[in-house]
Amino acid sequence: MRTRYEIEDTDGYLAARELLLRRCGSWAAANGRTLSLPLAGALLDSRHFSSDGRLGYWTPSQVRRALLEWIPGKVAAFQEDLLAAPETLRSVLRYLDATGLRDPRGAATAENEAAIDTAAKEFGAAIADTERYGLAKTAALPAGYGDTGIRLPGGLASLLLEPGDDLPTFDAAEFEELLERQLMLPGLGQERPMAQLPVRLPAREELADAAERSTVVGQFRALAEWLGPKGRALTPAKNFKPADARELITLLGTGDEGLKFRSAAELPGLNLVVSWALKARLIRRQGIRLLPVAKARPLLADAEALWQRAFEAAFDIGPAVCRPIWADEPPSPTQRIYDVIVPDLMATIYSMEEPVPVPRLAESVWESVRAHFDLGFLSPLSLMGLRGRVDNDVEHIFDAFETLGAVTSVHGVASEIFSMDLDEGTTLPFGIDPPFGADRAAALRQRLAKPARLVSLTPLGTRAMRERMLTEGREAGLVGELAGATPAELLGTVAEHYTTSSAPEEIATWRAAHGGSLEPLVQAVRDCPFLSRRVALLKTLARSVPEGAELLAELIRDPDLGPVVLLADRDDLGPEDATPEEAAWIMAGSVLELLEIGGPEAVREQLENLPPAQRKDIVRAVSASGYPAPETLEEFRTLVAEPILHAPARLHAVQGTAARRPRPGKPRRR
Repeated sequence: MRTRYEIEDTDGYLAARELLLRRCGSWAAANGRTLSLPLAGALLDSRHFSSDGRLGYWTPSQVRRALLEWIPGKVAAFQEDLLAAPETLRSVLRYLDATGLRDPRGAATAENEAAIDTAAKEFGAAIADTERYGLAKTAALPAGYGDTGIRLPGGLASLLLEPGDDLPTFDAAEFEELLERQLMLPGLGQERPMAQLPVRLPAREELADAAERSTVVGQFRALAEWLGPKGRALTPAKNFKPADARELITLLGTGDEGLKFRSAAELPGLNLVVSWALKARLIRRQGIRLLPVAKARPLLADAEALWQRAFEAAFDIGPAVCRPIWADEPPSPTQRIYDVIVPDLMATIYSMEEPVPVPRLAESVWESVRAHFDLGFLSPLSLMGLRGRVDNDVEHIFDAFETLGAVTSVHGVASEIFSMDLDEGTTLPFGIDPPFGADRAAALRQRLAKPARLVSLTPLGTRAMRERMLTEGREAGLVGELAGATPAELLGTVAEHYTTSSAPEEIATWRAAHGGSLEPLVQAVRDCPFLSRRVALLKTLARSVPEGAELLAELIRDPDLGPVVLLADRDDLGPEDATPEEAAWIMAGSVLELLEIGGPEAVREQLENLPPAQRKDIVRAVSASGYPAPETLEEFRTLVAEPILHAPARLHAVQGTAARRPRPGKPRRR
C-alpha cells in the first residue's frame, strides 16, 4: 500500500483509496471519531490531484486548499452534508499519524489541526459561496447528486461522459462566467510535474564559499562599484558610451573582447550582465543614467543572498540570453517561451545521478516549441534553420547558468539511461506514449552515441532549485531531513521515495541520531497494519543496513514476521526451495497482498480463472491460514471468501427439461 500514485495509475489509486477509506472508517468508529466516507474520499482526492500527489503529506496550506477550495469547488452535495468535512479531515489526519502513513516532511498533526480550526470558521461561508463552484459541481447539484457527492475521479468522469437529460442549461454569458471561474479552481487531473529523487547537499560553509566564487556574483559587485553612488551617464539611446563599454568588457570579463561595435547594445556579454543586474534589482535606469539601487547595497556584501537573487532573476532574462543573430531578426521561439522552458530544463536535470546530455534536452525544448507555435507554413530549410536556432538558445541558457555557478558541464558520451525510452518497441508504464516519433527517436539515439555537452546542477544550483520546488508545492527530498521522523514514517518515506543509493544513507543518519539500534525499525515493520506496506518496509530495511542478511535470517523464525520475510524473498525463492508450510504462507500472503493492492475485484478475477473446486479450496485455505495480518485477513473473509463460498449454485437445467447444448461458435450465457 503506497501513499503516492501517478495520475495515470487510476486503478492503483482507486484501490488504495478504497483500502484507506475502509480502514480509516473502522478506526474512526472504534475511536469515536467523526468521519464521512464520501468526504474522506474527496479529501484524499485533493491530495492525489495535486502538484505532488502525496496522500500522507499535509501542511496548513494543504488543509486550507482542501477545505476552502476543493470541497466547495468540486464536491456536489447539500451544504448540511458538507459540514462534516473539517472533522472528517481531522480524523483522516489522526489515522495517518496513528498508522505511520503521515509524511514527516509535512507539518505536525497538531499544526494541521490548528489549521483545520482556523479554516472551519470560514468553511460554512465557503460552501455557500456559489462563486467557488466549479463547472461540474454547478451542473451536478441540480441533477440530484446531493448527499453522495461526486466520488472523484470515477463519479466526475461519469458525470462528464454521461450527463443525462436533467442537467441545467446556461446561456452564453453564464457559461462564460462558469468557465472563467473553473480556471481559478484547483485542477483535476492536472499534469503533475515529474517526481524528484532526494538530493544531497554539502555543509553550509561549502555552499557559501561556492557563492563567493561565482563569476556572476563578482561581476555584479564590480559593476556596482564601477557605477559608484551617483551612477554613470548613458547615451541618449540608454546604452553605455563606447569608452565605458570597453572598460567594462575588461573589468567584468564579459567575453566581448575583440568585437567591433558601434553601440554597446551589440555586445552580448555586457548586455547579459547589465540585463541580469537590472532584473535582480541591483541597478536601475533613471533617465539617461545607470544607478545602483541603494537598498541593494547590503545584499552585495552577502554572497549567498546575492547569488540567490541572481538565480531567481535568471528565469526572467530571456531577451539577453536568447539574443537574435542579426539586428532585425525577430525573437526566437525559445525567447518567447523562455519562462516555460527554463524551469523545465532545470527541473529535468535536478536530482539526476548522471549528467544529462544537452541534445536530449534540446529535443524536448523543440517539442515545446512545436506545441506552442504553428510551424506548418515553414519550408523544410526554414524549419531546419529554426531548429538550429533553438539548439543554439539552449546552449546559451546553460552557458548563463554555468557562469552563475548553478550548472556544471563536461564533454563526453551520455549514459545509456538517456536512450532507454528511445528504443523501438519500448513499452512505457500506464500506456504513456514514447516521447518522440520513431524517426526523431532514431536520430536522437545516433546523436547520443557521440560525445556531447553533459550538464548537471552544482550543489548551489541544487539547493536553489529545491527551495524553488518546495515553494511550488512539489516534492523535493533531502537526504538527512528524516532524522526526527518516527521509525514508521522514516521507513515508509524511504521505501516510497528514495533510491537504493540514498536509502542506506538516510537510514544510517536516523540510526546515528537514535542510538544505532535496529529494534525500533523492526518494531515499526511489525506494527504496520498493511501487509503490502509491511513487505515493502522490510525489504527496504534489509537492503539498506549492513546487517540486512542476518536480520532476515533471524526474522524468518519470528511468528509474526517470518511469513512476511518469505513474501519479501519470494522472487529469489524457487518452488524446490520452499517447504510445504512456507509455500502455503507465500500463497496466502500473495493473495492478501493482491487484496490490498488491487482490491477485492482483482482477487475475485484471479480466482475466477481457476476451477470451482480449486477456487474454493484456496479461499478456505487463506481464510483459515491465520496469516499475521489480522485486518487484511478479516477483509478477505468478508469481501472475498463469503461471496465466493456462499454464492448460489448455477442452475444448469430447468426442472424436467434437458439442458440445451450451446450452438457452436456462441458463448454460453452465465
